[in-house]
Amino acid sequence: MAKRYSVEDVLRFLDGNSSDIEELMSADDEVLDKDWTPNADYDEENSSTDRSNEDDKTLDGGLEEEEEGLTMSQATKQCDRSKVKRKKKRKARTDADVESSDDQISTEEGGPTVTQAKRTNKSAKNKVKTKEYRWRKEQFDPPDVPFIESADEGIEERSEFTPYMYFKQFVTDDMIQLVADQTNLFSVQKEGKSVNTNVKEIEQVLGMYMFMGLVQMPNVRAHWEMETKYPKVADVMSRDRFEKLLTLLHFQDNLSVSEDAKKDKLWKLKPWLKKLREQCLRIPPEEHHAVDEIMIPFKGKSHLKVYMPAKPHKWGFKMWGRAGQSGFLYDFDVCQGATDPNKERSDVGVSGDVVLKLTSTLPAGKNHKVFADNYFTSLPLLEHLRQRGIYYIGTIRMNRVPNCSMKDKKDLRKQGRGSMDYRVNQNNVIVVRWCDNKPVNLVSSFVGITPQDHVKRWDRKTKQYVMVPRPSIVETYNRFMGGVDLLDMLSALYKYSFKTRRWYLYIWWHSVTIALINAWSLYRQDLKALHLEKNTMPLRRFQASVGFSLISARKAKVRVGRPLSSPPVCPPPHSPPAQSPTPPSQRRWRSTSVPPDVRRDMVDHFPSWEKRQRCKHCTGHFSHVRCGKCNVHLCLNKDRNCFHDYHMA
Repeated sequence: MAKRYSVEDVLRFLDGNSSDIEELMSADDEVLDKDWTPNADYDEENSSTDRSNEDDKTLDGGLEEEEEGLTMSQATKQCDRSKVKRKKKRKARTDADVESSDDQISTEEGGPTVTQAKRTNKSAKNKVKTKEYRWRKEQFDPPDVPFIESADEGIEERSEFTPYMYFKQFVTDDMIQLVADQTNLFSVQKEGKSVNTNVKEIEQVLGMYMFMGLVQMPNVRAHWEMETKYPKVADVMSRDRFEKLLTLLHFQDNLSVSEDAKKDKLWKLKPWLKKLREQCLRIPPEEHHAVDEIMIPFKGKSHLKVYMPAKPHKWGFKMWGRAGQSGFLYDFDVCQGATDPNKERSDVGVSGDVVLKLTSTLPAGKNHKVFADNYFTSLPLLEHLRQRGIYYIGTIRMNRVPNCSMKDKKDLRKQGRGSMDYRVNQNNVIVVRWCDNKPVNLVSSFVGITPQDHVKRWDRKTKQYVMVPRPSIVETYNRFMGGVDLLDMLSALYKYSFKTRRWYLYIWWHSVTIALINAWSLYRQDLKALHLEKNTMPLRRFQASVGFSLISARKAKVRVGRPLSSPPVCPPPHSPPAQSPTPPSQRRWRSTSVPPDVRRDMVDHFPSWEKRQRCKHCTGHFSHVRCGKCNVHLCLNKDRNCFHDYHMA
């Protein structure tokens, strides 16, 4: 710390001679030298010290000449200014010496300095080698890449599958057993006693969830209330038991997970999502695949929640998905943000890495076609995919197409709808700019601008429809890009949303919906392969059939709740005599098709005597016998035993 002068020192300084001045300044230098400790490794230590002494003497000599005639305040200010100047000079010399010493520190082989090495490593980490492309307006030569289809050996096996069996292709018995075991374990950890659930009860919960999606209620309890009771749900399980299971659903043991595994933000759902993904990847892939984002609606508190203003559901969890043209989801990954900030940046970028990860599960050399929007598309991505025999079409941002000069957007708009411009590079990749309502940029590695077709558009000026020419690349992109969008539309049709504080359950319920849609898509593909498209069951009936089988197949019917007793109603006084009530008409039992999974499960099929109706199994006969589980009338007499044949066929 610098020495401070009192008023007496300054007066003595003004009245004294040059020796007093030198004594005071030398004392001040000693104080400053204590705070400033030069590096012992510097080679120029002595020379720098000599230079500092010479500078101090020069400053002191100047002070001796100028001190005569100064007042006390002026002398004090002058001393302070001289101290600041000396500190600045010494700091500048120290910085210069440190930089020179850093430049002298090198490796034993004479390599770069430490500072240069750090800068080189940092720049090499962030700098990505970019390839130079040459763009010309020449004819695009589309490659001949016919799709090599993989043989699906399971079509013959699935020819006799029911909707329930299709669903079990994706939600297997092992996955449901995992949920039952972990739910029991979590109930012991949380409440000290087991909830004693099993596979059949978890299946019933899933079946009730599907019926809740078909018949939407304002809340869960409305399905059990007297005014809005829904028997398909209320007669399966009591309300309290259902809510108890919802609060205890679990998929991973909290106590057996390591700290490294907990770095994955979805570790609570990891076993379930991993097995579901494996089941989806077992299905042979289609030719055309779309890579896009999937939003799971959610507005609660979670570190994985994102905001996307351009989406219909702006708040929620984001998933990356690869879906076929039919809406079948082959591969997916939940977005967790930047997992490794120190990871070296690739030449395709973060969004391109998503496409490479989702397409890594496609077989190489089969000439698959992938479609994506401008968030994922880049020219290095096309090169990486083409090396594996995968071809690509997508919209692209022009700042990702270096050295490519095309017609300006304003010029294309002046030419009108249908105008276009294109360029082809040395790797046979084409970039097309086509003007419809506004210009759009597309890039392709296997489709060009020919053959062109025409599309109908409404012209506001002439108030009539006009035909607009459209290049082939645009038509191909519009036809095959909507796989993920189709999946989103189907998943929102008959989905029920439970409210819970555990945010990961929203992802789990959505995964169950995706499994159901994948089962329906696979069912439609099999019927198409067997040329039975006319008999396709709509998604609504397919979901109802799966829900009914999950609730009833291999399960006995259990009575829920207590029997209701209504006291006799006393007529009010002075009321007119009651008329004799007309006998109520017997309610006709609704005859519905029973899934074979329920009809042949050999559990809880008991006959009852009801009003005579037509037999469900044979034609032209009537019977009083009704199956209590299947809810159908069947012949059961000495001549015919349709009851046995119906349940054993």
